[in-house]
Amino acid sequence: GQIWGSGIYTDDSSICLSAVHAGVITRAGGAVTILILAGQRAYSGTSQNGVRTLSYNSWHGSFRFAN
Repeated sequence: GQIWGSGIYTDDSSICLSAVHAGVITRAGGAVTILILAGQRAYSGTSQNGVRTLSYNSWHGSFRFAN
């Protein structure tokens, strides 16, 4: 799956790749907790932790990782 956003990701983004991007887990895997959020007006893509996400316009649902 494609990684859309940074910090807050579209709800159709890959949770595993988004978690690596966010620095919550490594590519070896692990457990994560996500918070389901309302859709955002825009999502900004960035490159971090070896994963590049893309920007996207408005989307109806999103998530972020709980600390």
